[in-house]
Amino acid sequence: MAERRTCRALPLLGTVLALLPAAVQAAWQVTPSVEVRETWSDNAALRPDNQKESQFITSVSPGIQVMNNTPRLQFTASYQLSAFAYSNERLNGNERINHNLNATAKGKLIQDFLFVDAQAGITQTPTSAFGPVSDNEYSNANRSEVRTWRVSPYILHRFGGFATAELRYAHDLVDSDATGFGRSTADTATVNINSGPVFRTLGWGFQATRQNLDDSIAPETSSSTALASLRYMLTQQFSLTATGGYDKFDYAGIGQGTQGASWSGGFAWNPSSRTSLTANAGKRYYGNSYFLAATHRSRNTVWSINYNDNVTTSRENFLLPSAVNTASMLDQLFLPNYPDPVLRALAVAAYMRALNLPATLPDSVNYFSNRYILQRQFNASVALRSARTTTMLTLFKTRREALSLLEYDSELLGSSQQNLNDNTSQTGFALMFDYRFNPRTNASLSANVSKTDSHTLGLGERNRQYRAMLSRSFQARLSGSLELRRNYGGLALQQSSYTENSVAATLSMKF
Repeated sequence: MAERRTCRALPLLGTVLALLPAAVQAAWQVTPSVEVRETWSDNAALRPDNQKESQFITSVSPGIQVMNNTPRLQFTASYQLSAFAYSNERLNGNERINHNLNATAKGKLIQDFLFVDAQAGITQTPTSAFGPVSDNEYSNANRSEVRTWRVSPYILHRFGGFATAELRYAHDLVDSDATGFGRSTADTATVNINSGPVFRTLGWGFQATRQNLDDSIAPETSSSTALASLRYMLTQQFSLTATGGYDKFDYAGIGQGTQGASWSGGFAWNPSSRTSLTANAGKRYYGNSYFLAATHRSRNTVWSINYNDNVTTSRENFLLPSAVNTASMLDQLFLPNYPDPVLRALAVAAYMRALNLPATLPDSVNYFSNRYILQRQFNASVALRSARTTTMLTLFKTRREALSLLEYDSELLGSSQQNLNDNTSQTGFALMFDYRFNPRTNASLSANVSKTDSHTLGLGERNRQYRAMLSRSFQARLSGSLELRRNYGGLALQQSSYTENSVAATLSMKF
């Protein structure tokens, strides 16, 4: 299994690299690294408490970070391979190796006309919302590798001050090692036209999207949406908004329609470049629909509140996750101290590596499913920074209702649990606090707490992870950390629970 996953993983980075024009190759910033970690865990496989076994785990993780920021190309990629050795026999539920990749590219192929976006990723992702949830790398309990890539060329044209038009095509793939989760590809075409600056008081827009989705388990489906919008400026900062359109999906639904008209009304308020608020309410074919996006940034804080509902799939959430992006929050927080975007990106990346921060702030588990789902999601986040401290807090609540037939998940869930994902909710919060003793030494505390419910089966469980870490930069390219972690929660499907306590020492070097 490890060899097969390696063969699949490495070409994803090559897919993105192949898109890059040769003219910008001289601008590469390449940073190889290696990390060695020794961990003691009293429940390395995250088994129920009456079956737990302790292990010493040694991991070696070579990696590489590549960056390029030029007028024609913005590219970032980080890849890490981790190999694990165990003091006792490797338990069922423990990894030998795993991969993590996050690569994005934005390129200008023809100035002011033809552009391309690309991304590729490899992540270790929870298979179900009901089961162990942990940030340790050596456990594959309730976890599987997900591989994604997406390439999207597009044409952007400005018709003077009258309008701007974008024609975009995207091809993507989602694959996984999880049994019963289909390998899928999608082709999406989008037309987006918006009024230009000559329309100062009354602005307008139109968007149409068509997607064909080919899945190895569920039947091939397609979806189409069309939406027209109006914006009336009452003042330079405040405007009223209205939309009207039509949605059409052709999935096999559960006794309800899969298409219908849509409309909404709301407002947008932008009192300054640091503050924005957009809100609207309306109807779509599945019922009432709401949207909220509020952001505020001061010199030392970043605030964000979001709510949206939409028809989506697990594969779409893997490609374009709706979680709060950690790097984006830190980028805004570091803006006053690092005005240059390249230096700021390097500072954010170094900070996230030093504290072992995830790519996204904890959010609801995007469990595996081959069905269309109605997702209603709320999250609120705040990041605060002082001379010695950085604090990040996020709250979330997600409700998901399955829309297509449950038989597409029969191989994934089994007959006894086939209704598990019919109607679920997840609520939780994550808190991270970092204290800087001096330029070389940091201490951090973090807590993640979540509650998951299956309203159809009447199951519920809680999961909690707590972590304390002391990190030290010994030299410019050499750093180390000592970490204490406690992880425990319910196993609703087994009517049991699990607990893990662990201690880890890490040494990292960049070349």
